[in-house]
Amino acid sequence: MHPSKGLYVWPEETDVLARKVWEDCMKKRFPDIMRRAREESLKLAKAANVNTSLEGDLNLLKDYHPNWIKKEYWEKMINEVWTTSKWKRLSQSGKNNRNKLEDSSVSKHTGGSISIHQHKKRMQATLKRPPTGVELYARLHTKWSTQEYITPKAAKVKEAYESAMVAKFGDDTSCHPLLDNETWCDVSGGVKKGRIYGFGSVSDPASFLEGTSSTITSQEVIYERVRNEMRGEMDAKAAEMEAKHQQMREEMDVKVAAIDVKQQQIDAKYEAMEKMYAALQNMMRN
Repeated sequence: MHPSKGLYVWPEETDVLARKVWEDCMKKRFPDIMRRAREESLKLAKAANVNTSLEGDLNLLKDYHPNWIKKEYWEKMINEVWTTSKWKRLSQSGKNNRNKLEDSSVSKHTGGSISIHQHKKRMQATLKRPPTGVELYARLHTKWSTQEYITPKAAKVKEAYESAMVAKFGDDTSCHPLLDNETWCDVSGGVKKGRIYGFGSVSDPASFLEGTSSTITSQEVIYERVRNEMRGEMDAKAAEMEAKHQQMREEMDVKVAAIDVKQQQIDAKYEAMEKMYAALQNMMRN
């Protein structure tokens, strides 16, 4: 049974597609879910006066599993995954990448655990209108206390975008669109690994800000990709079956033609024998 069948309903014929979409989403979300589980476990351990950290001996967290994870599963994750040299190496590599310097500063955003969609909703409620791309970008990339951009690159992208928009649409910013995707991609470095700098997995920031039906979330992108893959596989199988049917028809035509030839030969022999029999009867009468 699909893990979401208890909450959602869909046609049985889409089970394979639903499973693929679910697995693709979980592949992206699972590491973060497990990180939060370790943090929750650490809080429980510290509440019990256990002196440890996520960089220390995780065996000390075995007795402090989150209540939504069974103890045996928790211990198995610690024994077989989080205390292995491979996981520690990958964890350190990920930490180094997250702390990678960008223009002499650590690259990050200030949006916290709230999604960009929630930030947009909150700003829209406060402003009584949809936020512009620059306003939303500033909310996610400036320090809330000083309103300074968190990295030199973040500030440069904002300045370059505003200058490019003035050159493209004029000095009256009220005539500018909420966001111009083409201009933003030009000044921010384009789309990299399916993500747009400053807007994460939102593939169409302009439509996202406008709230139109063309807004695409990361899960919808995954769904569309999987659906296209499934359609491609089905088309390929249909073409393969049609080719096999065509081959069978051609082979059958050849066999039928051969049978027709043999039947004609038999008919010709039978006709010749009838003529010989008729000739013999005439000779015997004479």
